[in-house]
Amino acid sequence: MPLLQSHSSLIEAQSKKYAIGAFNIVDENTSAAVVAAANDLNVPVIIQTSVKTVEWFGPDEIACWIRTIAEKSAVSVSLNLDHCRSFDMIKKCVAAGWTDVMFDGSHLPFEENIRSTAEVVEYAHSHGVGVEGELGAIAGVEDDISVAKSVLTNPDDAEQFVSETGVDVFAPAIGTAHGMYSADPVIEFDLLAGIVRRISTPVAIHGGTGLSPETIRKLIRLGGAKINVSTAIKQTFQAAVNGDAEAMKNGEPLEVIKRVFDDVRETAKSLMVLFTETGRSSEMSYE
Repeated sequence: MPLLQSHSSLIEAQSKKYAIGAFNIVDENTSAAVVAAANDLNVPVIIQTSVKTVEWFGPDEIACWIRTIAEKSAVSVSLNLDHCRSFDMIKKCVAAGWTDVMFDGSHLPFEENIRSTAEVVEYAHSHGVGVEGELGAIAGVEDDISVAKSVLTNPDDAEQFVSETGVDVFAPAIGTAHGMYSADPVIEFDLLAGIVRRISTPVAIHGGTGLSPETIRKLIRLGGAKINVSTAIKQTFQAAVNGDAEAMKNGEPLEVIKRVFDDVRETAKSLMVLFTETGRSSEMSYE
C-alpha cells in the first residue's frame, strides 16, 4: 500500500490502548526488516530516520526505497523524520515524500518553540504531512543532540503548546531518555496521565530501548500511542555484523546482510508484540 500519515493510526492505537512502534532504521535492509516484522504481526509501523541518516543517504533516495517497501506491505507504513531542528531539512523531506516530520524545538524558549513549531505545522499540513512536537527536555544523546538532564513537561504548558501549534503528535518529557539506561529510569507516570487528560493529541514516548515490559505496558495504558526505538536497532545491527565477521572474511557479504535482516526483524517483532499486546484485536496476529 502507499505510505500513509501516522495520525489516524495513532488515534486508533491510543483509543484501543496499544502503541505503534517507531523504529529508527540504519539503511534499506533494516527498513525492510522492520516492515517485514510488522507484516508478520499485521500491525502498523512507523519507519523513522535521523537527520544524520538523511544527510548520508539523501532524502530522495530514502523516500524511494521506503515507498518501494511500503508498496509491497499489507500493513500501514509511515515515514517520519525524527528530532529535526532544521526547517530546511524538513522542507526537503516533505518534498521527497515523508508522511510525518518531528520538529524538535525543545531547546528553544517556550514561546519561541510554539511559534517555530506552529510555522512548521502550517507548512507541513499544507503538503499533507503530519508533525510531532516536543516540550521539555528528554535526556540522553539522539543524533548528536545531547541533553544532560531531563526537564519535565509542565501539563499547563503542554495544553497550551498543543492548542497553539496544532501538532499531530506530542512528545512530552516524563523521565525516559535516549540511548541506554545506566540505571532504572524514574518515570513520572502521573505526569503522563495528567498530560493525556488535557490534550486530545496522540502522545509519543521517546527512549523506548531498555524500558522494562512492565513500564512499557503502563505507559501504553496511560495513553502512550507511539513508542520510539533507536538504540535497540543499532545494537542488533552491530551485533549481527560482528557475529558474521567470518562470513566477511570468506567474501560472503550477502550472508551478513541476511543475518542483519533476520536479527533486526526479530528484535522489532518482539517489541511490536509487547507494544500491541494490551490492545490485541482479531486482526492482529501473534504467531
